[in-house]
Amino acid sequence: MIKKKINIVPYDYNWPQVFEIHADELRKTLKNNLIALYHVGSTSVPGLCAKPVIDIMCAVKDLKEAAKLLESIKYINKGEFNLPLRLFFSRKLPNDVHLHVVNEDSGEISWNLVFQNYLRNNLKARKEYANLKLKLIKENPQGFNLKKENWFSEYTIKKGELIIKLAREAGFNDYRFLIASNKSEIEDYKAFLNLKEIEDVNPHVFNLCLYKGLEIRAAALLEINYNFSQARINKINAMNNKNKKTILLKIKQWLNYKNIKWID
Repeated sequence: MIKKKINIVPYDYNWPQVFEIHADELRKTLKNNLIALYHVGSTSVPGLCAKPVIDIMCAVKDLKEAAKLLESIKYINKGEFNLPLRLFFSRKLPNDVHLHVVNEDSGEISWNLVFQNYLRNNLKARKEYANLKLKLIKENPQGFNLKKENWFSEYTIKKGELIIKLAREAGFNDYRFLIASNKSEIEDYKAFLNLKEIEDVNPHVFNLCLYKGLEIRAAALLEINYNFSQARINKINAMNNKNKKTILLKIKQWLNYKNIKWID
């Protein structure tokens, strides 16, 4: 089992300035493709302890063009993980940076900003989040196991449970389109499609969810053929017709981005 060592440090008042240095480079690189840049994550919350990694969210017009430009300045493209149409990049020098690149209509923007603003303005929530981080690090001084099915660390998974609670308190109410990956998402997905079990390690099967706020509103079982050229929906369910149209639109956008033909 692979372990990941995580380092949590006190808040550094230089982090906003470090963000601005990288943001300026990104503006010059992405040029007209750039829509907006946001400093997100724990380093964007004054007073909050964090991994010394600057998280940046970047909204762009064209994901493929953005990927080429970012790779030209040594950002490493790690792919989408569990978030279709969200590209994750990392770079170690001159600072450790995580870059999240999305389209303008992505719910991931408000997901990050609502959570950020709640922590900035709520001391109790900020302390609760900080205490959990420090507790997890203390309990796991040798590092955290990486879950083979999605390569998330146990630290990320346990922290995610509190993030969901705080996001609910903060009143997050936007749409999110994602692949069911954590325990609660998988249970929501199975219940919504009336499935007893799911395939969560098959690279050709995707368990897609549409959330409105913290409540699942639609789900679809998508299967892509062996050479990733064609896809079809094997099962779909939605709370209402609007939710069905929304998840179908998201699926079409995703398949178009990946150059995969949708077979009805």
